[in-house]
Amino acid sequence: MTPQNQAYLMKAALTGDIRQMQQASKIIAGVAMLLNDHDLDGLKREALIETLWLLSSTFDDRCDWLQAEEGLLCIEQ
Repeated sequence: MTPQNQAYLMKAALTGDIRQMQQASKIIAGVAMLLNDHDLDGLKREALIETLWLLSSTFDDRCDWLQAEEGLLCIEQ
């Protein structure tokens, strides 16, 4: 992998991380607002819990991808 390709890959990873952090921030803020509603029924509460599980899974997937790509970024040319 050329140094230029490494730079492109690092920029893509950073851009993906920024995008995911922005999305996660909005999702978590929305879930927190909804959980403050004392009239929240069981079905809505379950949906919010599933949303948090999905968000967690997305972060795990992103982490796995970055860890796999880390080896490529550290290869000496």
